[in-house]
Amino acid sequence: MQRLAPVQARVSVIAGSTLVGTAATVLGLLIIWSLQVESVWVVMFLVPVLVVATAPALARQAARERDRRLFQLLLLALVLKLLGSLVRYYVSFKVYGGVVDSAVYDQIGAALADRFRSGNFDTGLDSLSGTNFIPFFTGLLYTLSGSNIFAGYLLFSWLAFWGLFYLYRAFTIAVPNGSRRSYARLLFFLPSILYWPSSVGKDAWMLFAIGLAAYGVARVFTGRVLRGVIVAAVGLWLAALVRPHVAGMAALGMAVAYVVGRRLGRPGWQAMVMKVVGMVALVVLASLLLSQTAAFLNNNGLDTEGGLESVLAANARRTGGGDSSFTPSSSGLSPVGLPMAVVTILFRPFLFEAHNAQAAVTALESTILLSLVIKRRRSVWQALRQIRRRPYVVFVAVYTILFAFAFSSIANFGILARERVQVLPFFLVILAIPASQRRPGDQPAIPKSEKRRADAGQLVRA
Repeated sequence: MQRLAPVQARVSVIAGSTLVGTAATVLGLLIIWSLQVESVWVVMFLVPVLVVATAPALARQAARERDRRLFQLLLLALVLKLLGSLVRYYVSFKVYGGVVDSAVYDQIGAALADRFRSGNFDTGLDSLSGTNFIPFFTGLLYTLSGSNIFAGYLLFSWLAFWGLFYLYRAFTIAVPNGSRRSYARLLFFLPSILYWPSSVGKDAWMLFAIGLAAYGVARVFTGRVLRGVIVAAVGLWLAALVRPHVAGMAALGMAVAYVVGRRLGRPGWQAMVMKVVGMVALVVLASLLLSQTAAFLNNNGLDTEGGLESVLAANARRTGGGDSSFTPSSSGLSPVGLPMAVVTILFRPFLFEAHNAQAAVTALESTILLSLVIKRRRSVWQALRQIRRRPYVVFVAVYTILFAFAFSSIANFGILARERVQVLPFFLVILAIPASQRRPGDQPAIPKSEKRRADAGQLVRA
């Protein structure tokens, strides 16, 4: 008890400093706006503000795990994520000449911020969902920080980091005996995750939303059902604002995991009733999200009347073209073609398919991930065989399969690399879970050599 007292005191201090971090963020944004900090100088001011505002949460997580080095790792991950936004800005505006979606979002967001500051809250947008939500949210940010695209890139990248942090927290909660350090290194330092969700756009928002939803799912499967459902519902709602089909896949994964996965505790009629009620609620939620998907696809020019095959074919035509185009698998809808779709989503382009520097970096990352799968194939297989003991892993596996099925028609490696950032954090869970899990009360396995020596000793004594 005496040893725990200093730890509890530090946690209390850190929890209280969270308010200081939040106040520092708001105050920093207001100072940027009041001083009219322009151009790249906003980076010199905003980066320290975001680091100071985030540090209490990182320290609190390190205190939970009683690992001081974890704080250093998370802090390094945050700094690299913010620097990733500058790299993304350079490529978007110096390499591609500003012909990117983030430039459009920045322009509309700046105009909306001017309206909001003058008291005019008429956005002029057809709706506040789908693609329109991103410039609307950008306008809200610019109302506080001032219209500065560098601030926009940094704030969206910071938002994506919070999604990664919630994904890490979900892993530590739902897979307590997993390899936390391995998962953290893969999750926070993959080049794709550092680069793609680091600009004003949908990628950063979706990473934050699905990260929050994953944290809620982990809470549901570890006994905090009410809190978990609320957090998961908020995360799914935020994701549905931009990409309802991705939110629907996550909801279906949660529903399947809730039904199939085994949870701790003695079964009883109350547990059965709660399971049925929870199953019905999750199915209804997934149905609502999937019903919004049809409207989302229609609004984006994809006709759903011809069924899924027509949608996937239309998506392949829209995403094809350019130096990074390829022919996607046409059999992704069949059980036989699904493995190829999973390989394409997670591991392509291969090294021999890369024809430029950006594709080469993506191919190298995919090759490393594929090598890790091959190296850990026995552990992955044994862990998947015991998947029902870990409902969160069921959720991860179902979501990954659904994602591969839905995005198997993408015909451009550049688009594929950007979109799969929404599934890579979940796939990495499978690489970091232990090969086996003993049930409470099980005796640890005895090595064969020790067992032989024990048997020999018994024979001698006999």
